[in-house]
Amino acid sequence: MPGNEKQSAPSVEVAPSHPQRTRKLGVVIVSALLVAVYLFQEQLLASFSSTFVSGPTNGEGDVENWTQLAPGTVKWWDCRGENGAIPGAECGYIIVPTDYFNEYAGVTKIALGRYKAKRRPYHGMVLVNPGGPGGPGKPLGAVLGSMIQTAVTSETYDIVGFDPRGIGETEPATRCFTDPRQQMLLKLNTVLNKGFNVGGNLSAPELKEGLLRQQIEADGIYRTQFALCAKNMGEKARYMGTSTVVRDIDFMTKTLAGEDALINYWGGSYGSILGQYLVNMLPDRIGRVAIDGIADAVAWSNEPNYKWYRTWLSSTEAAYDIFLNLCAKAGDYDCPLTLFKNEEPYYIRKRLEEWIDSLYEKPLIVDDPEFPGVVTAGMARTFLLGTLEAPRTWPTRSAILAAAIAGEGKLLLQQTNVFGEAADMSRQAVSCNDAVRLTPQTAASHEEVLDEYVHVLKSVTKLTMAVVSSEPDSGCQYWPVDPPERFSGPWNQTLRNPIVVFSNTADPVTPISSARLVKALLGDSAVLALQNAPGHCTLSLPSICTLRKARAFFEYGALPEDGHVCEISVQPFPDDDELHAFSGEDAAALEAGMRLGEYIQAVRRM
Repeated sequence: MPGNEKQSAPSVEVAPSHPQRTRKLGVVIVSALLVAVYLFQEQLLASFSSTFVSGPTNGEGDVENWTQLAPGTVKWWDCRGENGAIPGAECGYIIVPTDYFNEYAGVTKIALGRYKAKRRPYHGMVLVNPGGPGGPGKPLGAVLGSMIQTAVTSETYDIVGFDPRGIGETEPATRCFTDPRQQMLLKLNTVLNKGFNVGGNLSAPELKEGLLRQQIEADGIYRTQFALCAKNMGEKARYMGTSTVVRDIDFMTKTLAGEDALINYWGGSYGSILGQYLVNMLPDRIGRVAIDGIADAVAWSNEPNYKWYRTWLSSTEAAYDIFLNLCAKAGDYDCPLTLFKNEEPYYIRKRLEEWIDSLYEKPLIVDDPEFPGVVTAGMARTFLLGTLEAPRTWPTRSAILAAAIAGEGKLLLQQTNVFGEAADMSRQAVSCNDAVRLTPQTAASHEEVLDEYVHVLKSVTKLTMAVVSSEPDSGCQYWPVDPPERFSGPWNQTLRNPIVVFSNTADPVTPISSARLVKALLGDSAVLALQNAPGHCTLSLPSICTLRKARAFFEYGALPEDGHVCEISVQPFPDDDELHAFSGEDAAALEAGMRLGEYIQAVRRM
């Protein structure tokens, strides 16, 4: 299988340079030190992410009956200190039409966060989206607005984050489950919690049989959760799609910035899909738009999800190889997966994958009294894929993997046994409204789906099934409603102003091929700005070169050289003095970029 096997690699194992028992103890100690830092960072991220997905607050901006307000009603208030909002931040809402094609459908309340421009000349506002779908955008204005100005746009813009339809504090919220515990219990210890288990022998006849059993189990959960959406949301569920959010963006821009104002937008990950919809649905309304971490909007809207992964995962192995190579160079203290500095990466991969494959037959038990459970092969691969997405976490996540290989699986179990309770079914409400419409009768059979999965497993990456469970877009044939509008192209419009398309060269889940597709379709209406790096979105491993391109584009309208490749300024296994080599302005931009990248990662784990 390409990328998974080195034909020239020797067949003998390198002996450890010290006794196995001593190494196991050392791995656990080093892992504990690295993970302590990691968990502290996770708590910080949770403090400004989870607070924005649980629904509206009882602050100054609440209205007793907002449903009676007219479209175009806007309310702002000073919300510093509220859910992590920074000094100078404003929170608010705007009332928009629920259905832009039916004035009698009522209204929707879009939650907003704004951080105003600090200097002149004033260039208006930039609407921002962190991805998901299902990620709240309000914190990008209220909590991170100053950092977006520093890293991506400039201080000449208002940064306006918004929670898209059905997400965060926007109302109506996506509420398929009447109690978050119902969602947790439905998935607990199922394939959607533990991940799809795949053994090491991809040619074994049992492979497809085992996947079939797991697919049937997952299918039952899909049917159950969408039946609950039909019961508990009814027609409200049909307004969560990307096409409707584009109409909201247009409405918000005209209301907040003026009838003739052009749309300025920045979005990463799923936010790149929203950006592609935006520029192709409203090509004459486009001002300055930049997208990062490019997902394939053509496939998103025109193909069932099981057909996405051949392209979606086409850069995964490249990111995996970089991870292994840099781990080897870092050595066993910074990357405990390696036995010694400059060990041949082939052997690191061999140990890691043999351990994961062993979990297929014998899961790792975690007998911790406070957090018991088992670590399965599916969990380990899902964790590994998440690791490849976030290079800044490689020291700590490699330590978690090393500890699990040494028999201490609690930390890995805690990281993979996470439920997006507050987010409910908000991702599926977006992706299923966007998806090509299928019914249980017209959808592909389990056998057809599994044939595709097995092909991708064998020819693209063994991490294929990790994305199936971690990106929950399956089962849309059971989605109970149709959206009022579903855009599916064309994707090659001539835009009023060209956009900038940012992409890493080795993004494991939104590959460079998707960025090149956007460029090919838009032609002279798009400029491709590349970064020679692994990780999901360029902000996962920031580059001064890339950040300068973004800021010059937003502040001056300067387009970067098409196809130019920037090198990274921050390493996955960093030196303590890494940022000291940069000027104050550049160091501040890098710090801000890293924080934004962390938020994008936090959104993906909700």
